[in-house]
Amino acid sequence: MSGLPDELWRQILEIGIRNSKFSYKDLCCVSISCRRLHRLSSEDSLWSYLLFSDFPSPSQQQNPNSNHSSSTSPSAKSTYRIKFEREKDRKVAAHRRAVLRKESEIVERERKIREIETRLRLETENMTAASIELSNLHKVR
Repeated sequence: MSGLPDELWRQILEIGIRNSKFSYKDLCCVSISCRRLHRLSSEDSLWSYLLFSDFPSPSQQQNPNSNHSSSTSPSAKSTYRIKFEREKDRKVAAHRRAVLRKESEIVERERKIREIETRLRLETENMTAASIELSNLHKVR
């Protein structure tokens, strides 16, 4: 491994990311394998490719040939982390809303079941009263 130049390792990582074979998890796992790969996997160019492949901006979708390394002040890795956390929060919030919707549906259906049970009890009482009245009418006849 030490015989290969950094540029070759950088190209291997770039190819992995460009072909959508490497995820951010893979890049993080590679970074903990040795100091050299940690240094290479922390480069902005790799995180820029990963950033634009995982979180394409609207301008990126319209012009896919635009330059990937156009990130300015914050590093691409920190931008990726921020976008990843936002996306995770968005998914958690969407899941929470879906759960609340289902819970609301359950509460509504339980309310309807209680209404039906109440009507059924009233109908049973009415039928019992009608049966008693009919029995009394038979006795009177």
